[in-house]
Amino acid sequence: MSVPLKLSKQHTEKMLKHLGVWSAYTVYFSILLHLFYKEPITITFAVTSVLFRLGDAFLFYGNALVVLPRFFTPKKILPLILSFTALFGVYFAYRLLVELVLQNVLFGIDTQSSFVLERYVSLTIFNGNTYVLFSFGYFYAKKSIRQQQAMAAQALAIAAKDAALAKQEAAIATLEKEKMMMELAFLRAQINPHFMYNTLNMLYSKVRGASKQVGHLILTFAEMMRYATSTRMQQDTVDLADEIAFVKQYILLQKQRFQDNLQINFYEEGDFTCVRIMPMLLITLMENCFKHGELHDPNHPLKIEAIRNDGVFTFRTWNLKKLENDTFFIDKGQTGIGLENIRKRLYLVHGEAQSLMIEENETSYTIHFSLYNP
Repeated sequence: MSVPLKLSKQHTEKMLKHLGVWSAYTVYFSILLHLFYKEPITITFAVTSVLFRLGDAFLFYGNALVVLPRFFTPKKILPLILSFTALFGVYFAYRLLVELVLQNVLFGIDTQSSFVLERYVSLTIFNGNTYVLFSFGYFYAKKSIRQQQAMAAQALAIAAKDAALAKQEAAIATLEKEKMMMELAFLRAQINPHFMYNTLNMLYSKVRGASKQVGHLILTFAEMMRYATSTRMQQDTVDLADEIAFVKQYILLQKQRFQDNLQINFYEEGDFTCVRIMPMLLITLMENCFKHGELHDPNHPLKIEAIRNDGVFTFRTWNLKKLENDTFFIDKGQTGIGLENIRKRLYLVHGEAQSLMIEENETSYTIHFSLYNP
C-alpha cells in the first residue's frame, strides 16, 4: 500500500505545482492587460481571463502530452498534422464560444456587434502559437529528463553488475591463491624428487634379496611419491581410478608401519575409470581418520567405502574418536589443507555437482562425499 500512496502523493504535488504556475501566469497576464490596455480589474475581467487561460492550458497540454508523444516522428507526419489541426480547431472553437456566447450569457456583454472574424482568427493563431512553442519546450524538457533518468538508472545497473563481477573475480582470485599456496606447500615438502626416487630405487635393490616384503613397500612408497609430486597435481582434476589406487597404497603402508595393528575395512564397488575428480581430495579426507580416529579396536574398525553407482560416486569414512590419553597413533599429516579450503576448491572445480557432509558426535566421526554425474 505504501508505494501507490507515495505515487499518488507525488502526482498530487505535481498537479498543484502546475496549477500554481498557471495561476501565477494568469495574474501576470491580467496585470499586463490592465497596464497596457487600461482594462479595469473587475470580477468580469478576472473570470474572462480565467476562461481564456483554460483554453490556452488545453492547447498547451494537449500538444505536449498527447499529440507530440504519439505522433512526433518522421513516419507519422500525416497523423501529426491531422491531430494538431484537430487540437487547434477545438482550441479555436472554445475561444469563439467564450468570446461570443459565454461572456454574453454570464455578464450580458454584447461582443457580436463588434466581432470581426478575420481579426479574431489572426489573433487566435498568434496567441495559440505562443502556447504551442511553450508546449514544444515542455515536451523536449520532459523527454530530456526521462533520458537522463534512464541513463542514470542504466549507469547504476552497470555499476552494480561490475561490483558483483569484481566481487566474484576477487573470490576466484582468492581460491586460486589458496590453490597456489597448497601447491607450493607440496613443492616445499619435496626433497628433489629425482634424488628421492633414485635413493628409493637404490634401497629397493639393496633389500629385495633380504626381504621381499620390505622391497615391495619401498616400491609402493616410491610410486606414491611419484604420483603425489607429479605435475598432474597442478591440474584441476585427475583420474579417479588413480586416486583410489593412491588411497589403497596409503592404507597398505600404514598397516605395515604399525605391523597390522590398525583395524581398517576398505570396500570398493563400481567402475572408477573415465571419471575425473579434484586431486588429493580422498587422501586428505581419509587422513583425518588417521589423525583423530581410534584405529586399533577390532569391534569398531575404520570403515572406508568407495562406491560408484547410477552415475554417483560416493566416498564415505567412519571411525571412532581417539581417546585423549591414547597415544597409539598420532599423525599430524603434511597436507595442511583445511576442510573449509576443501569446500571452496570443490565448488570451484565441481560446482553444484558435489556435496561434502561432516557428521560428528561424542564417540564417532563420519565424512560423506558425493560427486554427481562424474
